[in-house]
Amino acid sequence: MKLLFITAAALLFTACSTPSPANRVVPPAVERQTYKSVGIVRSIDIDTDRVTVDHEEIPGYMAAMEMNEMVADHELLGSIKVGDKVEFEIERRGSTVIYTSFRKIGTVAVVNGSEIYKTNCAECHGGSGEGTKKGIPLTSGHALDHSEEGHIKQVTNGEGNKMPAFRDKLTAEQIKEVVRFVREDIQKGLKRNEGHKH
Repeated sequence: MKLLFITAAALLFTACSTPSPANRVVPPAVERQTYKSVGIVRSIDIDTDRVTVDHEEIPGYMAAMEMNEMVADHELLGSIKVGDKVEFEIERRGSTVIYTSFRKIGTVAVVNGSEIYKTNCAECHGGSGEGTKKGIPLTSGHALDHSEEGHIKQVTNGEGNKMPAFRDKLTAEQIKEVVRFVREDIQKGLKRNEGHKH
């Protein structure tokens, strides 16, 4: 009789401790959200399947800026090239964002920051940013402390007698691209080379 009671109690405990299907906590599915906008293809990396697009506002998601994300399918890279103006769609799953489609709607002239630098900046700052008697080096000192926004303002508006303003000589896009070239190719390139020496 005692054994029967213990067995019944054990069965009752098991039944009570096992949650019913209605009470089980099911993790929520990751919601997929899609957005569309228009932008210009700035770079394509076929090794990592990443594309950089300088886009207009993406309604409901983000303001106009540059975005570098992966494509959903490697084949999408064959439908675009640098300089294309495209309508694109992205899909957001939690913190992950991927391009899901591109549709070319035009082409813009590719702005070459390197050429702009050689024509407008090298005379004072040196061919590799090393500086000259006319201008400070871009690879050392306070030039390395400028933010992108601060650098763009300085190139646009100049700095008294130290540096001429380029707002009437270069477009906003050209100024942005030459600043990108200085920051990404000259300054970061210098840091990469220093790292290899160690």
